Order: sequence, then structure tokens, then C-alpha cells
Amino acid sequence: MQTEPCCDAVDEDRAIRLRGHHFLCLLTYKGLGYTPAFVENMTAIADRINAGEKVILHAGPDDICAALTPADRVACNHDCAKPETAALDEMAERATVAVLGHGLDEAFTLDAEKVAQLRAAFLSGESRTACGMCRWRAVCDEIAGSGFEGVVIGGPMSRLYSS
Repeated sequence: MQTEPCCDAVDEDRAIRLRGHHFLCLLTYKGLGYTPAFVENMTAIADRINAGEKVILHAGPDDICAALTPADRVACNHDCAKPETAALDEMAERATVAVLGHGLDEAFTLDAEKVAQLRAAFLSGESRTACGMCRWRAVCDEIAGSGFEGVVIGGPMSRLYSS
């Protein structure tokens, strides 16, 4: 298990780095997480995205990982350096790139249209290959089934349900 910080500290003057599985996790994120510090950091990042900060799909440790202490990494058993985490990320990256057309380390704004595209792909299963390995899958299924009610990023996806 990794015990040293897994990536550089967050730099507020550049795009928010998100590894593949964290990118997908933000679609259903509603303030749940492994530890209070993890939730605080993920919520702060979600708020920055909602405020229009650019994001990049990043291979490897990201700005969510940067805030994890060694105790957080033990609590979430989701260490940045684990091979299974890299495999999860690769599947999530492929799915995200296929939906949005943005490559790795290409900065863009995660606006309402992109969130709607990602959530539609999430609902159809198109972007959920990585989710099969995740212990949060049932939670995300429930959140998606509720129309993404209470999520932090972009709010509910009501236009998909109104047609």
C-alpha cells in the first residue's frame, strides 16, 4: 500500500485534474465518500467545476488523490498506485473520451451539455464498464435511477426525463 502522497498538491491556477474513475464518480456524487477529508475535497472540486473551472481527464493520480492522507488511502482501500485502480481508470477514460471526444490532458469546461451527454451514456450503460469493479455501483445505480436527484455536479438531468 502506498504511504507517500501520490501526486502534487492542487494548483488553483490550472485545470482540475481528474483520473478516469473520479471523472465518472462525479456524475453521481452527492456528498458521500470514504472519509470526511475525502468528501470535503471532492465537494470543493465539484464546486469549482460548477463554477466553470476547466477540467482535464488525467492518467494517474489527480486532484482528488492529492488531498488523501495515508489514513484516507487505507480507509478507501483505493490506493493511487494499485494496478486495479489503473485498470478502472483506463476503462473510464476510454468511455469518457468516446462520449465527449476530449483526449487525455486536454482542458475543457464540463458544462451542462457535457454533463447531460455523460449522464445519458451512464444511464445507457455505455460508460459504465469501469463501474463493474466498483463497490459504490449500487449507490450510483440508485442515484441515476432517481434522475440524479441531489447530485453536486450540474443538478438533476431533467431534460432526459421530460421527453
